[in-house]
Amino acid sequence: MKKILAAAVVLLCLLGCSCSPQLPAAGPQQGGRKERPVVALAPANVTEDLGKTAYGHVANLVSFGPRDVGSVGWQRGLDYMAAELKRLGFEPRRDRWKDPVEGIEFENVSFVIPGNRRERIVLGCHHDTKRTHGHDEEAHNFEFVGANDSASGVGLLLALAPLLTARRNEATIEVVFFDGEESLDWDWNEAKRALFGSKRFVKEHRAAELRGEKGPIAAFVLLDMVGRTDIQVDEETNSTKELRDLLWSAAVACGVQDRFFHKAWPVSDDHLPFLEVGIPSLDIIDLHSNPHWHKPSDTLDNISADSLQMVGRVVLTALPAIEARYVAPRKAIR
Repeated sequence: MKKILAAAVVLLCLLGCSCSPQLPAAGPQQGGRKERPVVALAPANVTEDLGKTAYGHVANLVSFGPRDVGSVGWQRGLDYMAAELKRLGFEPRRDRWKDPVEGIEFENVSFVIPGNRRERIVLGCHHDTKRTHGHDEEAHNFEFVGANDSASGVGLLLALAPLLTARRNEATIEVVFFDGEESLDWDWNEAKRALFGSKRFVKEHRAAELRGEKGPIAAFVLLDMVGRTDIQVDEETNSTKELRDLLWSAAVACGVQDRFFHKAWPVSDDHLPFLEVGIPSLDIIDLHSNPHWHKPSDTLDNISADSLQMVGRVVLTALPAIEARYVAPRKAIR
């Protein structure tokens, strides 16, 4: 699924992970936690049951079993997301297409919360799980329900949807559940067979923007693996530095900085297609210290409502500052 630094490759592959080097560096580095500038942010007030609600969505998604592209669980997951959004009063957009090279159908699901301005802040995650069948190596074939990777991001965004509607949004908010993030091959292979949904979304949005149908995307925030019990959010260094600083500031404001930025490294994920076209982007991900990544142990037993609550509050704490920095320059934070 993800692509990490060179020195980590040998160790992780010995542990059975699929990964490949990205930069000629020594390996994950200690995050600059003490030296990092902190913007004074007001911690968001969130409902006490945010994490429990998100956890309930995760449990329901996990009950569908594996949700790799084209599977029964994948279709049930898509229908579940659409039904939940309708129940919450949203009109989900289901964008299904057939990839001309793979001959496989993928589907993104999205919805829009209007704001005061046309500029958009996009929040996203992927909904597919790693394909863990049909591979040559026996160790790569097993039952995989992806409680953290990918149900945690889906569950949290579904739980956040009513809170996003209730706030005064300066930006138009678009929430997207991407398909096909996971590599169809076990190995990442430079994302040759991965990131289908995010690539599609960026391409389609830019075309709509040129037609005047949508406002530009001012910033993108990705939630990937945000529910592990002992969560440790990495500083993902492909992400835009200003957004990393705002995420750290939000963690400090919420008093949970001990769960953030112990390690810094680049990760290949659904934010890359946004970065490639110049859109400031942030990947919130718990990968470095995660022993369950692409393992049969990525189950509901290793998911915590408290972790989901924490990440949700941090995101809502950072959002006004992201709007101020990227959508309303006249209100720029200092």
